[in-house]
This record gives sequence, C-alpha cells and structure tokens, in this order.
Amino acid sequence: MPDRYDLVETNFRKLSYPEYYMVVNGFADALDVSELYNQNRPEHIVPPQRYREHITTMKQLSVGADRGDSLLQEQRQAARDRTDLDMYSSVSYMKTIAIHKQDPTILHSLNLPLKESHHKALRKLTPNKAAEILVELRHLRNEPGAIVILGTHIRNGGPYLINICKGEPISEESWYNPGGHHKTCTRIILRNLEPANRYYVRLRTDGPEGPGKWSQPVSIIVL
Repeated sequence: MPDRYDLVETNFRKLSYPEYYMVVNGFADALDVSELYNQNRPEHIVPPQRYREHITTMKQLSVGADRGDSLLQEQRQAARDRTDLDMYSSVSYMKTIAIHKQDPTILHSLNLPLKESHHKALRKLTPNKAAEILVELRHLRNEPGAIVILGTHIRNGGPYLINICKGEPISEESWYNPGGHHKTCTRIILRNLEPANRYYVRLRTDGPEGPGKWSQPVSIIVL
C-alpha cells in the first residue's frame, strides 16, 4: 500500500530556527552515509553538503533578522523555504528507491521523525514495550554546542527516538524531536545546541512493533 512509504515528516514550520537547524543537520548526516542516496544521484537532487550550506546561510542572516531587520527576516525565510523544497525532493527521491526495492524501512534511515499518523497506526496494532533505557550525557571534546548521548542498547529495540528540552520540562509540550531515528543508542551526537543552556534528554525505542516507554530524563549544561 502507498501509505507504507509515506512515513517521514517533512513539515517543520512549527519549529524554531535552532530546532530546524538540528533537524536539517541530522538529515544531512544521514544522507552523507547513504549509499542509496549518493550512488547515481540525479543532478537535480542536492548533495548532503548543500543542507549544511543552507544552515550557514540562515545563521548568518539571523544575526540581523533576530534584531528585527525585516529585509534579513525575508531573506532568512526564503532560505528556509528553499531548504524545505530541497528536503522534499530528497525525501521523494529516497521514497522512489524504497518503492522500487519494496522496502519502506529505507526511509527510517533518513534521520527524520515519523509522521504522527504512522505512530497512531502502530499504537493501534501493537502494545508499548516495557524495556528500560539508561542514558548518560557527555560533552563532545573541542566542539562547542555539541553533546554525546550514551544509551544502553535494548535487544531488538531499534530504531530509537530522541526527545530534548531546553530548560526544565514543564509538560509534554516542552519536548521536541531534534530529528530522525537512530539504529542504535550506544553513541549519538547532537550538534547545534545553544551553549550555556541546560538541556534535558530522553530516549525510547520506536520500531515497527510500536513505541517503547521513555527513559528517565537526564540533563547537561552545553558548553
């Protein structure tokens, strides 16, 4: 069925710019290591590095845009719109590959969150997992704004979903997904965090058999 291949979210309009940068950067990292994406990639499908260039452009424009410069705000939004279009094209390209190979799990490797409709369908079909995940956070040496997440891998538990929160979480709405799924949770790097802020992190399994329970939140002050 076509719905099997309509898995990943491509609408990130509600994300703040820092949150958006994290999603785009994670997507670029996933494409970097995807042989299916890079082998025989058509010219109209952008290379992974293009997404990092988009992030750099938006960050440069943000210096003035965040101070209220309306022209720079328009230019930053135009750069974000361009990024959205490129992401949509890249996801569509990977979707054609997944359909050709009749393997929707290929789309799980894109480091993008699953659509909520897909989560709801999984929850109806299968019960939650009860496995616990223990999480430890460390700073990434010589890289400001980056942390390393170390989790205990659950047997047959992948892929894993990350939630983070800047500042102490006061409700479920405080949490957000920085982008995508991870095959293992033993070592995950998060970049583009805001230094001098405390971030809370939690993990859960999020495989085809349904979402697991969230780990206990842990926190770290980003350097």
